[in-house]
This record gives sequence, C-alpha cells and structure tokens, in this order.
Amino acid sequence: MRVGFIGTGRIGGNLARLLVAGGDHVLLSASRLDGPKRLADELGDHATALSTTDVLAATNVVVIAVWWEAFHEIARDYGPALQGKIVIDPSNPLTEQGGTPVPLPVPDGLTSPQYQLRRLGDVRLVRTFGDRLAADLLADGLRGQDSGEHPDMRYWSDDPEAAATVVPLIRDAGFHPVDGGGLAQSKNAGQ
Repeated sequence: MRVGFIGTGRIGGNLARLLVAGGDHVLLSASRLDGPKRLADELGDHATALSTTDVLAATNVVVIAVWWEAFHEIARDYGPALQGKIVIDPSNPLTEQGGTPVPLPVPDGLTSPQYQLRRLGDVRLVRTFGDRLAADLLADGLRGQDSGEHPDMRYWSDDPEAAATVVPLIRDAGFHPVDGGGLAQSKNAGQ
C-alpha cells in the first residue's frame, strides 16, 4: 500500500521503517524536508520525500505523526486537502518539558482521537500505533516481522471501512491488529 506521512520524527520515522520492511511504499513529509529526505535515502526505493501538499495529493491514507499540540497547525495548513482521507493518528496528549513527557488535558471530556477528529474535520480517523515508545514500536514490530509472533496492536475508529484499510498496515508493521472499538473507547498510552 502507498502511505503518506506528515512527520518523520521518532514515531513517524520508525513506523515508516516498519511499513517499508513490510512491503509498503511511504511518501514522507515534514515541516522541513531535510528529515524526510534523509529517511527516504535510508529506506531506498520504497520511500519518497515530498512536500506535504504533494503527499496529500498522492495518497488517501495519511499518518499524522506530530506532537499532539501540532494537530491544530496541520488542520489549519492542510485541512481542505485532508478531507475524506483515512488518517492514522498515533498521537497522545503529551508535550515534552526538559526531555520528560508531560500529560496534557483533553478538553470537553473527549478522548484524544475524538478531539483530534474535531480539529481535523471530515477525515476518516483511525487511532493506532500510539501505545508504545518509538524505540519499542520499532523493536516490537521488527520482532513480529522476523519471528511471526506478532504482538498486539490496538486500533480504534468510528469508520469500519477506514479501519479495514488500516488493519493490513498493522499486520505489515509486524503486529496483530486488535479492534478496540470506537474512538470513545480509545485510551491514551499509559492509561
């Protein structure tokens, strides 16, 4: 499958590595193209670095792998281009202070993906790949790909067709997909 990425940092970069190892093609973007270009060079023929606008024009499945607080900027800058797309959300309501993750409150009694969906508008959101630290995501996925013993990876969505599209990507990344229910049932990492 062809999967777009907005953000190629710790989570986005490691998920891109897993998907390429699983046979998918990734289109990489970030606010600055130097990171996506380096990652595309590392990953070879199954990875391409493009502007975010070009990534959104070229794929219908997009991973938004940015800090939780940055979703409003993504919505502001790319909202119209995201409408109708399947969006994979690995984010958690965390920020970083002095190198330490600090929880952020989710407004209005919503779960994190419900809030992100409200920010993004008419997208087909699937929350997954956010239950592990970046290094553990890569290590667990590679172990699953190598050994065939796939660790569980939960996913949540209110859109069954979008979830059905994402399930093979969870498998490609080396995990066993586990349906967690709708976005209201989603839990943040560590809960």
